[in-house]
Amino acid sequence: MGSWVGLVLGHTVIALPFVLITMIAVVQAYDERLDHAAAVCGAGTLMRLRRVTLPLLAPGALSAFLFAFVTSLDELTIAMFVTGGLSATLPKQMWDEALLRVSPTLAAASTVVFLFMSVVVLLAQTIRQRSNAAKPAASA
Repeated sequence: MGSWVGLVLGHTVIALPFVLITMIAVVQAYDERLDHAAAVCGAGTLMRLRRVTLPLLAPGALSAFLFAFVTSLDELTIAMFVTGGLSATLPKQMWDEALLRVSPTLAAASTVVFLFMSVVVLLAQTIRQRSNAAKPAASA
């Protein structure tokens, strides 16, 4: 209670299910035959990891990060109760701005958060399109 460690642990506990569900879905969809094909072509373990596995898992990991970030950004209750209201996290600061004083800071912070999340979503979409374009066409 009342520490940054508690705040980090609280946000981790809240965001972990979203990350796990997303990554489990990505790993289940992973085609191990691609890894075996790279091994047959002579790629070592590190080369397969760097050139095959990580690029295929990266969009899912980015999605998991986005879920965790948005969930954590939305959790005012953790910021209020775990830290005792003493730490100035962005959700708590926005709450204070909305309740205690009328200033353009809340609108500016909301705009920055909106723009940041828009850029992250567009970046995720671009990565997804590139990964889909790089996949070979499946034969029937």
